[in-house]
Amino acid sequence: MAILVTQPGALTVHPSLPVKSVKEFIALANRRPAEILYSSSGNGSAPHLSMALFISLTGVKLVHVPYKGGAPQVTALVAGEAQASLATVSTVIEHIRAGRLRPLGVNSVEPVRALPGIPPIADSVPGYEMSPWIGVFAPAGTSTAIIDRLHAEIGKALKMPDVEKNLMNQALEPSVATTGQFNARLRVDYDKYGKLIRDAGVKIE
Repeated sequence: MAILVTQPGALTVHPSLPVKSVKEFIALANRRPAEILYSSSGNGSAPHLSMALFISLTGVKLVHVPYKGGAPQVTALVAGEAQASLATVSTVIEHIRAGRLRPLGVNSVEPVRALPGIPPIADSVPGYEMSPWIGVFAPAGTSTAIIDRLHAEIGKALKMPDVEKNLMNQALEPSVATTGQFNARLRVDYDKYGKLIRDAGVKIE
């Protein structure tokens, strides 16, 4: 029915990794195949699939180290157990602001307000886009009139100053997608995620 927000992620590295852009990261990974470790919040998680797409489009060879959740994933990156991660912005933003981590690019096609000046990964990797979202669904058979009304009211709520501020504090981006665009996004993401899961050999543990 409606996408409430998108949850952007960022390709983020430990400061010890000598790269300051997505292109430099790709070049380093090509010089050091299967040497750079990247953390995720678990097999099949959004961070894992985000990096799987990055790998499939760039051809780099990285080593996946899955953790049990977003907090351990980022803790490992800050500690230097892993050198890179494609974590949700909300889990790394404070470490970025404190200089403990370095952002290279965001996984959405548009810049992220919480990370001004950090370009989309797609600027360096054409075709890359992997923005998880949070949506609202209605029961099958719900009338178009009711769906349209709910969609309109959700849109109004997302524009309320307090709501916008709260979402921004969590690095969540309000959506302006129409019901038709949401339906199209579902079909595209179903195919995209399915292919990534098959190609990466993902097995949920």
